[in-house]
Amino acid sequence: MATITFNKFDLGIDHRKGAAVSDANRLVEMKNAHVTTGLATEKRPGLKKVATLEAGTHGLFAAFGRLHTFYGGENAVVHENPLFEAHRLVCAQVEEKEPDASGASETADSGSTDGTESSGTDGSEEGGESGGEDKPEVVYTPVHKAVSGIDFVDVFNGYLYVAARHGDERFHHYLADGEITQVTDENCPHTAAVLKAASKLFAVSPDGQTVRFSKTGDPTDWSAEEDAGFLPTGLNSRGAREAKALGIYQSSMVVLMRDGAQVWAIDPDPTAMSLTETVENVGSSFPQSLATVAGDLYFLSDYGFRSITTMQLVSKLSDVDIGSPIDDLVRPAIRNRVDMPKATYFYGTGKYMCAIDKQVFVYSVSRTAKIAAWSRYELPVSVDAWAELEGALYLRSGDEVFLLDEEGYTDDGVPYEVLVQIPWMNFKSPGVLKYIYGIDLAMEGECMVSVSMDARQPEAFTNEVRVVGNTYGGGLIPLECCGTEFSFRFRNVTDAPFRLDALTVYYNALGVL
Repeated sequence: MATITFNKFDLGIDHRKGAAVSDANRLVEMKNAHVTTGLATEKRPGLKKVATLEAGTHGLFAAFGRLHTFYGGENAVVHENPLFEAHRLVCAQVEEKEPDASGASETADSGSTDGTESSGTDGSEEGGESGGEDKPEVVYTPVHKAVSGIDFVDVFNGYLYVAARHGDERFHHYLADGEITQVTDENCPHTAAVLKAASKLFAVSPDGQTVRFSKTGDPTDWSAEEDAGFLPTGLNSRGAREAKALGIYQSSMVVLMRDGAQVWAIDPDPTAMSLTETVENVGSSFPQSLATVAGDLYFLSDYGFRSITTMQLVSKLSDVDIGSPIDDLVRPAIRNRVDMPKATYFYGTGKYMCAIDKQVFVYSVSRTAKIAAWSRYELPVSVDAWAELEGALYLRSGDEVFLLDEEGYTDDGVPYEVLVQIPWMNFKSPGVLKYIYGIDLAMEGECMVSVSMDARQPEAFTNEVRVVGNTYGGGLIPLECCGTEFSFRFRNVTDAPFRLDALTVYYNALGVL
């Protein structure tokens, strides 16, 4: 009689090797589960519906103890649930007035570039012209345009700054005092890729060739001489010149193109900004997939999930491409996606989570427990926005808002399937025929167990055996089969917790085939 025990699942899903030659702690599948700091496999939290919001709002952002949504149009929206607060975004329409009799008029500030490579601080890339001609006074009147989506929200000086879509148009809004919320500075880019850093707001220009920044401490002023300006990212690009996304790595700003990235030192003083590093062959087209994780910057590229820190500092393949274990799962999901991928870092559990339609790719990270494991959640709804409020993670899908309920194990009352499969193991004796006669499981909850005996027939499994609770010390579970290599599959579809800690297999070696 011989035994073998599998009790570490710390690498999660890993498809870099064939399933017939992979290690025991690298799984073929981990669906609707994740790796715990104890190196066990645990069922994901269920979804608990919190509210069905009043129609017309978009986005979800946590601040000031509430979840904030945004809308346009003339009709006011008030959420019945006090957890939510709706904000109207009011656009601006320009009306021009002729100068008065004395010839006085308002003129826009302008300056000239300083010719340096690092940045311009003139309010326009071309440098502008300072003329003495009178210009008509600019007056803005409110325009109520419906909101069709939210690209960015953050708090700046105690007020919300929002990048919103209004049909085919995009506008930035600052929700301070006043009826009109749209930022009316002519140099405001009004684009989707926005970042708050160094007491400024940064945004990719409409043509993607530069990254503009606002005046220090004032997100409505993008033209202030000697304070607002731009970074010439396109000029310093070695591949694609169009910037797509902005992120933070330590205290620097990362500008990502489709096939490259630039690291910029940023500062409230524009003259102190400079390009410090260029990273080739890694970039992103998905600005909402970026998240800072323990000082690292994770994002979704066109080929899978990647990281800026590891690309710069480490040369090992396993560390460079953090998403390489699941590239073959991610690439088809990107090609067939319906919505823009949206990511968050859930501080409460130490997980980077990126939703592509109804599928969420989850990276569990713990330096203390030495965990870096991929898994995936299959949700019954797509994710339009994430928001973490007071240690709880919420997601919005249409007008419905759900909580990832750590105490719940159904999706709003509907059980979901947990599936965990280890690769085909030869028990360190390849080519030797083995007879398995029983197993033991250390686990919480219950599951259905089945076995595959031939990696060449990956869909052929034995009939499932129902196992409940920890079986060690209570007699082994009879599960008889013969083969040279075995893959075990565990399936749970209940409304109760499930955690798999260890599997022990009892077998006899019968000889070489």
